[in-house]
Amino acid sequence: MSVRQVENMLRFFEFFSAEQTPATLTQLSSALSLPMSSTSNLVSTLREHGYLYEIRRRGGFYPTRRMFDVSQRIMDGDPVLNMVRDHMADLRSETGETVLLARRDGNEVIYLDTQVSTKGVRYSAQAGERRPVYAISSGKAILSALSDNDLKAELEAMDYSKAASNSITDPDELFRTITESRRRGWFLNATEFTPEVSGVGMLLEVAGQKIGLSVAGPNYRMEGRHEEIAAALGRTIDAIRAQVDERGGSR
Repeated sequence: MSVRQVENMLRFFEFFSAEQTPATLTQLSSALSLPMSSTSNLVSTLREHGYLYEIRRRGGFYPTRRMFDVSQRIMDGDPVLNMVRDHMADLRSETGETVLLARRDGNEVIYLDTQVSTKGVRYSAQAGERRPVYAISSGKAILSALSDNDLKAELEAMDYSKAASNSITDPDELFRTITESRRRGWFLNATEFTPEVSGVGMLLEVAGQKIGLSVAGPNYRMEGRHEEIAAALGRTIDAIRAQVDERGGSR
């Protein structure tokens, strides 16, 4: 269940992220579909805590860099991203495609980080976006960590309401796909969620977490490269594990 005040604040900052221009109370009230009184209270609270300032009298408001600084400090303490991010950038350079780090959250995965391809035509996703766990390669990789009995039970109980037209939603077929891919060592999303996009994923265990690392791109570049990309993913995961071992950390 969403908390309305928190939801309003998130939409507030997302508005400035999208518009990148100062906004008056009236403009904010309209854009966020909030009463003027609620908008005024939100602005006053954020100004009081140093997250917002007035450009000039009646000239509109704009966020300060305080949110950036707080977010940066939070990211600096993330045990997974600190270990993986540089390796993700190297993998993007090697494959030329978008690299994604995902963790399971119920029937979905949430992207913890993304390194988007620099090519003109590319698959693009942002940290915080969600996808059905059963429909993408990193999600299948995460599910593969379950025992066969637990996997069967999970797939039978799965909510498939967010499936795309090409998603596999038959529990028996999904079970076969995941267990066969587990033996192969890598997992494939063959246009099962985003049209004309496929992905190759593997399971990564780091900082005590089971997460999925994947490479995704347009079909016309990915087709015929699945094994090549899986090999690059494997080398990246080996490098991360070696770094964990060197630091004496927990996988």
